[in-house]
Amino acid sequence: MANIMVTNEKITYRKLLKPCEIALDDLQWAYLQKQDLQSRCCCGSYASEIDRVIVTLKSGKREMFQFENMDEAKNLLARLQAAKPDLAVGYTPENRALYEKA
Repeated sequence: MANIMVTNEKITYRKLLKPCEIALDDLQWAYLQKQDLQSRCCCGSYASEIDRVIVTLKSGKREMFQFENMDEAKNLLARLQAAKPDLAVGYTPENRALYEKA
């Protein structure tokens, strides 16, 4: 799993080489996303998937955490829910209407 730490106060992670953090109080919404990728190269093509947890902040900014499999993404989402029980979780029509900017 990516090196993402969740405490009672913040999420700590690295973006490239830069250490970053997000206060849990700034989080509004978190959800899972799966993206299928089709790639071509000289010898053929292949398919792969990217699994993500996307968090939306009160400022409207979004941060994406990418993983190699959905189990790791679900684990992060569960840790966020445990640390902040009032966090809106899941890509539901209600959450989308409240938190997604058009």
